[in-house]
Amino acid sequence: MPLLPVSASIACAVYLLLVRLTRWRVYNRLHRKYAHLDPVRNPKARMTATEAQDITHASVVWDMGALLANALSFAIVRTYAIPSISKILCSSKELKAGPSVSKRYLDTAIIAGTWSFCPISATDPPTELYASETKGEPKADPDPRTFIGIARMNWLHAHYPISNDDYLYTLSLFILEPVRWAQKYGWRSLSPLEVQARHVFYTRVGELMGIRDIPDTVEGLIAWSEEYEEQHMVPADTNKEVVSGMMTELSSVVPAFARGIFQRIIICLFDERTRVAMGLPEQPAWMHSLVGTAAWLFKFTQGHLLLPRFSQVPLVPMKAPRMPTDGSLARMHPAWPVTKPWYLPRPTGLQRVLERVMIVFGLKSEEDLPGPKYRSEGYRLEELGPLRWKDAGHAEVMKLAEDMMGCPVRGAWAREG
Repeated sequence: MPLLPVSASIACAVYLLLVRLTRWRVYNRLHRKYAHLDPVRNPKARMTATEAQDITHASVVWDMGALLANALSFAIVRTYAIPSISKILCSSKELKAGPSVSKRYLDTAIIAGTWSFCPISATDPPTELYASETKGEPKADPDPRTFIGIARMNWLHAHYPISNDDYLYTLSLFILEPVRWAQKYGWRSLSPLEVQARHVFYTRVGELMGIRDIPDTVEGLIAWSEEYEEQHMVPADTNKEVVSGMMTELSSVVPAFARGIFQRIIICLFDERTRVAMGLPEQPAWMHSLVGTAAWLFKFTQGHLLLPRFSQVPLVPMKAPRMPTDGSLARMHPAWPVTKPWYLPRPTGLQRVLERVMIVFGLKSEEDLPGPKYRSEGYRLEELGPLRWKDAGHAEVMKLAEDMMGCPVRGAWAREG
């Protein structure tokens, strides 16, 4: 037998074995660490919000980060199929079209990323991920970012007549939609421990938001959410109007010639009730089959042919920003852009050269470069939201955050520096 085919076969076998041995390493380590909290083995076990946050990191950071981030995006979009929610969004005019759409998506992602990765408790030891990322930094004061982010969100929401049920429905999607996506599109499903952790963690987020009557169990939450959809997810002009702006914004990331098929793929990802309520056109069976086949190939390839992630780059930096020497406030930058370069710094050096080359070849527009228009100086949590409110509510937000934490906001996060 020729040597080359034998060597290639051995190399392939070794690689596939390596994939098998490493693919489950994070999952197995997590379930050994928190075996005492497994709801199947120990139904009476009670996990803290910080333990729950640590458990969620296995899936959202290491195993299925991009997939579950998209699941949360679709969770938000599904709320547009509820007329009482879409009516408020239409009145805000933030989701019609233009840069404000991408800013709202990114602001939401930043707040959600902040509470996902920064401490959810001012007194408990932080998660492994946070401790590792901030190793060597002074820990004199608790990191207040989760509380500032939620306080800012609460301040913004207070300007709109949002019902408790609409809040609770949105919270239920943040808990349940990633579970559904992992089961349908992921290389593995979430375990009972991970599902329970999502419920515990987001219940704490909901409490900080002031949401009432959150079901005590995952099963109770599923039943409540399904009943709410049956009663309230119905067609409305406002649903269609908000979804139209969303589809335009999402498809702007692909070339013009591919936007039609891209939108059809997105429609196939919605269940029938959601599609009808949004006023989106029905897709042919062959299109659903195509999307289903692609999803299966994605699951198989990731689970059996690709090595797992060995490093991570969360959207929200966990390290504290440097304090400016000019007396201005410390600011942060997201790790990557959405459809528009909000909060990204202006590129320098080789990145700047590459940017100019892309403009010359029509791959990027001058209008979509980082700069003052997109607040390239960076973001502060207490300033997120519609641009008309960027200079409003800071003192109230900080007071709300301090009340949640039980201690003052200090250091880079304070308005006084």
